[in-house]
Parts: sequence; structure tokens; C-alpha cells
Amino acid sequence: MADMAAALRLAVVAVVVLLLVRAARAAWSNRRLAVAVWRRIRPRHVLGSCALLVAVLGTAVGLMALVPASGLGLGWFVGLSGNAVFAPIEEINLRATGPAPNHASDVDDATAENERQGSLGTQPSTIGVTAAFLLLLLLLFPWLAYVEERVFREGLETASTGRQAWAALKFGLAHLVMLIPVAAALAIAVAGFVYGRVYRRAYRRSAARTDVVAGSFGVPLVVAPTVATARSHAVLASTVWHTTFNSLIVVLVLLGLVAETLLAS
Repeated sequence: MADMAAALRLAVVAVVVLLLVRAARAAWSNRRLAVAVWRRIRPRHVLGSCALLVAVLGTAVGLMALVPASGLGLGWFVGLSGNAVFAPIEEINLRATGPAPNHASDVDDATAENERQGSLGTQPSTIGVTAAFLLLLLLLFPWLAYVEERVFREGLETASTGRQAWAALKFGLAHLVMLIPVAAALAIAVAGFVYGRVYRRAYRRSAARTDVVAGSFGVPLVVAPTVATARSHAVLASTVWHTTFNSLIVVLVLLGLVAETLLAS
């Protein structure tokens, strides 16, 4: 079973790397989008994302406390403890500190071995690779967030509250393919609902704007934006929040890595 789990984990790592490479190509082709997103991030986005992160984490922890089974996900079967996007650095950590336990009886021995050899942050051979990988994720987040916002938020401007909640739930459950626990997927739906509200507010603001242009014989005409234009602005607005939230998580991981390295030195 341990060998099978290790093989599956390597397969997950290979798939994640392949998908990230494909995403990197698309992100480079659409690099102007990333620039537009980064330029729009303001302190309010960071502070709001901090509050949203607390809400998402609180929801996940609360669900796991109420329904312990919701703490399980497909990643459990291959020894992954979190989002599959971090599988490459988890694999690096495992190879640096020894194999992860696959059975309850192995926990104490594995913990002792990890403590003896050091954690991810204190392994010199892994620090640079981990930091580089996390920085790559930061660069990809605007494009990845934009794709998800187009899929799950576009068109919600006339949606009822129930439809908004359903779209948010689908957004959260879609993340199960990243091998996260069920509770985490449901918690991500909370963020999805917030992004939906951001989209709707931005759509209303964009749709209310008018431009005055010169018509025939110099007569001024008041022109309202098209639905497509308003949707484009709204998707960009929710993408900014989505990117800020995801980036906040990676920045916190990076800061934790730096702090752990400094404490170990």
C-alpha cells in the first residue's frame, strides 16, 4: 500500500507540474491581464482578503469539528495533506525528511524522524526550490483566477440569491479535484459567494456608466455600455479579489518559510 501511495503521489506531482506548465504558457500569452490585475490591487483588497481567509478557515475548521468525516479528501489516499497544487513541494519535503506515514502506527516514528532531520524550512536543499515554486504560483494566479471567474461568476448579474449560492457551491466543490478535504471545498464556496457579490456590484457600477459621443450632425448621444462590456469589467473586479486572496495564502506560506529558516539558523 505504501508503494502504491508513493506512486500515486508522484503521478499527482507529474500532473500538477504539467498543468502548471500549460497554465504558464497561457498566462504569458495573456500577461497584460496579469498587469491589469496587479495594478488594481489596493489595501482594501488585502484587508478584505484577510477577513475572508479567517471566514474560510473558520468554516472549514467548524465543519470538520461538527462532521469529522468532512476532513477527508482524495488526497488522504496518496498521503497529501493539502491542495494538490502544493504537491510538488510536499514531495520535495518528503524526500528531504523521509516518507510520510500511511498508517496510524507509523505516526510517532515518522514524527521523530522528521524532527531529527528538520522540517521543510530548515532543509537548505529545499528552501530555494520551494520559494521559486511559490513565486511561480504568484505569477500564475491572475490568469488562473480569471479563468475561474469567467466560468463561475460571469452571468450572475441577474441571478437570484439561490442561484448565486448554487454557483458558489459548484465553485467550491470543483476544488475537490485538487484533492482537498470536503470541508475545505465547502469553505471555499464561502469565498465563491463573496466573489459573486463583488461581480454583481461591479456589474451594476459598469452598467450605470454612460459616455457622451458625437452623433450625426454633431448631436451628442448618450451611450450605455453593452452587456458584454459590463460583464468584462465585473469579471476583472472579481478576479482582482480572487487573485489577492490566493496570493495572500502564498505570501503567508513564504513568510512562514522565511521565519522558520531564521529561527533554525
